Amino acid sequence: MKRSNFRAMLGELANAWQTRDYDRAVGFFEEDLFYSDSLNYTFYKRSDLLEFFRDDDGLDQFCVFYNALFDEKTQTGAAEYTYIGNSSYHGTVWIKIENNKIVSWREYQHKSDLSWKEFWKNR
Repeated sequence: MKRSNFRAMLGELANAWQTRDYDRAVGFFEEDLFYSDSLNYTFYKRSDLLEFFRDDDGLDQFCVFYNALFDEKTQTGAAEYTYIGNSSYHGTVWIKIENNKIVSWREYQHKSDLSWKEFWKNR
């Protein structure tokens, strides 16, 4: 995957979450995967990840990725994001790509009702 493809994938993934098209969202992930917020949940199968995404309490979803980096040699990327659904989060994710699919997604996030700008104002 190229840097431009990585950034495009993040945009498409955010759009899939926002439109609640979770079948499309999980399509960016390999069947066997590692998806984790180490303190709250970990998934190893795309089918389990789909169930997790669908458990949205019927709420509107919002996702935006800000700064993103991608190393083409190692196929590893990172991005800062805001996700609003069942809760509001600001965080960073580390992503490993194999065969143009996400095989590892490690997110580090904080719950906050502040906007992105407000959250980082004093940090």
